[in-house]
Amino acid sequence: MRDEYKAALLSRGRREAFDRLVEAWSAEMGAIGYVESTSLMDLLLLTGAVDNRRVNEELGIRASGLERRLEKVESRNVCATDVEG
Repeated sequence: MRDEYKAALLSRGRREAFDRLVEAWSAEMGAIGYVESTSLMDLLLLTGAVDNRRVNEELGIRASGLERRLEKVESRNVCATDVEG
């Protein structure tokens, strides 16, 4: 799948995303091998979805931190403007 599917992807970004998905699959081979009642393709899809969720949550945490930092900077600018005015 890595050679055929990846080569068929037109976008460089999608090929890179596929590489990261293969990394997630490889890292979770124990979980994939443990489940017997689900097809391999379903397990690969589930593993990709779980990894996407992890990335989304990490980005959400980073975004919240950046929002807090921006609010602090904005409040300092408002205070500085009040002092000057």
